[in-house]
Amino acid sequence: MKRFITILLPLLLMLTSCGLPPAQTETQSAPVASPTPEQTPETAPTEVMPKVEHRIGVRQVEGVGEFYDRQTGETFIPRGANYGFFPLGNGFTNLVLKVGIYDPQRTRADFATLKNLGYNTVRVFLDHCNKGPGCIGDSDNIGLNPDYLDNIADMMSAGREAGIFILFTSNDLPDQGGYAEEANIGSGGTFAGYRNSYYLRPHAITATRRYWRDLLTGLMERNAAFDAVLGWQLLNEQWMFRDQPPLSLTSGIVETTTGSYDMSDPDQKTQMVSDGIVYYIAQMKEEILLHDPTALVTMGFFVPEIAAPDWYVETASLLQKSDLDFFDFHAYPGGANLKDHVEHFGMNGYDAKPIIMGEYGAFRHVYPEIDSAARALTQWVADSCQYGFDGWLYWTYYPSDASAGDRTWGLVDEDDYLLNLFAPVNQPNPCVPVEVPNDNLAYGKPVTASRSLSDQPPEYAVDDNANTQWGSGEHPVQWIQIDLQGTYRVTEIRLLVGQYPAGNTIHRVQVRASGGEAFQTVYEFNGSTNDNDWLVFKPDIPLENVGQIRIQTIASPSWVSWKEIQVYGELMLP
Repeated sequence: MKRFITILLPLLLMLTSCGLPPAQTETQSAPVASPTPEQTPETAPTEVMPKVEHRIGVRQVEGVGEFYDRQTGETFIPRGANYGFFPLGNGFTNLVLKVGIYDPQRTRADFATLKNLGYNTVRVFLDHCNKGPGCIGDSDNIGLNPDYLDNIADMMSAGREAGIFILFTSNDLPDQGGYAEEANIGSGGTFAGYRNSYYLRPHAITATRRYWRDLLTGLMERNAAFDAVLGWQLLNEQWMFRDQPPLSLTSGIVETTTGSYDMSDPDQKTQMVSDGIVYYIAQMKEEILLHDPTALVTMGFFVPEIAAPDWYVETASLLQKSDLDFFDFHAYPGGANLKDHVEHFGMNGYDAKPIIMGEYGAFRHVYPEIDSAARALTQWVADSCQYGFDGWLYWTYYPSDASAGDRTWGLVDEDDYLLNLFAPVNQPNPCVPVEVPNDNLAYGKPVTASRSLSDQPPEYAVDDNANTQWGSGEHPVQWIQIDLQGTYRVTEIRLLVGQYPAGNTIHRVQVRASGGEAFQTVYEFNGSTNDNDWLVFKPDIPLENVGQIRIQTIASPSWVSWKEIQVYGELMLP
């Protein structure tokens, strides 16, 4: 497993020298000086390089990759947030850098808040605004919008002023500026276009190199603060469509940037994608280093086979073969466990280069209460340390638009609850979970049921995770019972419905005293219920001397299940 250096921020152990001792090797490759085949002599860069080098580099210490501060020699551990949404009107927008929306004052205030709490990094999307007035592509559809570049440069200045490093990521080639049209040249029956062409076709390589060239030269013309940039992320998340050519083909020979591949051979198809992405990375890194020779280059990925099974992504071979300086793997709690994520990423035992968790967060439909989200998040990050993650960027600083089905808790939600809870000044070591009080008396308590499916055990109803459930595997009558392990005065019982199809149900809330013999029905829910409904019972007078609680389902159109059972009250003294 990858060694994790746990001493952080002001508590970092000062290295003995600001230079690189013999055991430490800088993994940054040297810039290429000559034009590539995609560059004619007329397009080869001749501009002046950035006046300052990037402050954060990557090195190996005893064979283990890590970030470090080139000025001080200290280990650097990225901790911060995705700055992906911005207040607009009564909601939030993801067009953070759009001309007319970008707010230099708010950006500086937010960066200062992060810095004061000990955070050091934000991740920002370069091109969420990829088409239309005020977006990154110029209105004449040729190149980049000068006013938009001004905003990027200003944000870089804001980062330098606050001492916050920015990981700029490209979500996609912009739909405006001529890049997408050029990248899709040659698409057709063999290549469906868009992503299945973007990474495997010569014209796409040329177009994407031009995009990065225009971006970097434009920022250099503005004397942008390159030392405030942690790195350039080629893609937020790299993936291709499984159900489109060439991946959907079962016969024929396909020509790509890296050779010819037989689509009747699944192994050659896999090799085609791996070779193509490795080549794509090398080409884009070469272009970036021509203009910004001390830059770090990375790429983002969601977990293969789990996050989006219908989309193709493979990372294991890239860990071994690609020229990325570090990797950005995205992983969210509440679904597959962290061990499964690590196995699907192919990172077991890998430690040659740093890996950050550039996106993690708590989905509100999975964790309806912010304290349950906090418990899941702090444990998720702590557990990830043993698997070799080297940094964490929360999704997101501001919450996403309320209409988004995958909305997470924002760091600033509930009066900055998560922002302060996980702040490095309050949690210097992310590998040690923060203690988050839990008022739910049922959480983690012993639980039994009338019957259970093997993959939906009773404890899933008291695990603080609305994405799991106890499932009986049968229609009523069924019950689930919780031992509170004490005598309590109960003020509220909350039930999260797991039900398909919707319909009329009858659920009885029953209690008994510790050591008692018979359950007593104290309330009955009778009516139409749907999956993910919350059923809440608040007795007019608190229930006294409660030791066990049973939820008995008398009628339901579906197999009996509960996603969460929560109990609130107070311990009764002897």
